[in-house]
Amino acid sequence: MGDGTVWHPTVRLVEPDELADWVRCLRIGFHQDEPDGLVEHLRAEVDLDRTWAAFEGSDLCGTLRSAATSLTVPGPAPVPATAISSATVAPTHRRRGALSAMVDAALGFGKEAGEVVSILVAAEYPIYGRFGFGPAIEGAVYHVDVRAVRFRRRAVGHVALVEPETLRSEAPAIYDRVRVAQPGAIDRSPRWRDVALGIVEVPGAPAAATRLGLYRSPSGVPEGYVRYQAKQDWDQMRPNSQLSIDDLVASTPEAYHALWQFCCEVDLVRSLEAWQRGVDETLPWLLEDGRAVRQASRFDFIWARLLDVPGALAGRRYATSDALVLEVVDQRGLAGGRYLLDGGRDGATCTATTAAADLVAPVDALGSVYLGGMSWHVLHRAGRVDEESPSAVARAEAMFRSAPVPWCSTWF
Repeated sequence: MGDGTVWHPTVRLVEPDELADWVRCLRIGFHQDEPDGLVEHLRAEVDLDRTWAAFEGSDLCGTLRSAATSLTVPGPAPVPATAISSATVAPTHRRRGALSAMVDAALGFGKEAGEVVSILVAAEYPIYGRFGFGPAIEGAVYHVDVRAVRFRRRAVGHVALVEPETLRSEAPAIYDRVRVAQPGAIDRSPRWRDVALGIVEVPGAPAAATRLGLYRSPSGVPEGYVRYQAKQDWDQMRPNSQLSIDDLVASTPEAYHALWQFCCEVDLVRSLEAWQRGVDETLPWLLEDGRAVRQASRFDFIWARLLDVPGALAGRRYATSDALVLEVVDQRGLAGGRYLLDGGRDGATCTATTAAADLVAPVDALGSVYLGGMSWHVLHRAGRVDEESPSAVARAEAMFRSAPVPWCSTWF
């Protein structure tokens, strides 16, 4: 608006006949084409009861949606969570409150639904801290020089290439065994799997020759799988192909070993790249020369925001038994207050209290440490957490740390 008028966005749920406009705004926001068939493809994915848009009059100018999921927290234990995605604002309507209004709507909905924490993948780092989100789970990309790979021992069991329908049948049980034990992991819906396996094609997505490998133990039990692509290349008659791992899921150490060994020994491949892996990958320790594996990049991936502090903190377990009073500052009024956390390996309680605080933290800082992957010490040194009683930071650090390190391999 160029006439000096202050615009206040109208934010509401999207009607079925508005989905095409919503998709168009979404694709503009992410600088993507809008291929034929995309609207109907997304109609089968989005939950219109959790899909919001910002409007100026009848013009749709912002998008956001959420979904309910189960988030594994240290314990391991599941808690109900809100997964937010598809957040965009049209370039003609930036900095007018549209994103704030949509995020508030999604967070309020999640809190009302009993979801104790909200998670998202931040397209830009500075945006979501003001909404109470903090970076909580890191991801990493690994490069492997397969010419230098020598495994300390041979894996047992067998990896077979399979068709998508076979993996669709076997993958859910394998993934769920991993998910319930891995802090940071979330649900994968049947639709998510069908898209990942290529059973449901995404309009406009580039064609890719994806291979699927299924690992079975020596007794024939399916315990892991891998999705990968290989890019053919030659250098003066010498094979120089690269293999890219899109997803490697192993419910046992032997499945992990065998799947990595399989990928590293594919013929004609000279280098391997693995995306969206955990920051504490075991692979180097399986090799005679761990330097054949290089962590090429490490980045913030999942951001977390507590909606219900007592529910979220009581829902996880703690590495040491202790009691702390946490004062949580929440500028958006969703989760602020003073709480007594009393927890250990066998369970926890968290209740409102008027006792003096041991630690004072903004809700985004609490979101960062919630899953056990970020450090109370670091946040304290950065001035993000105030220590009100002696050794409170060290006690919190000992309580909240997670083994294994939190990891999420699922985009949403």
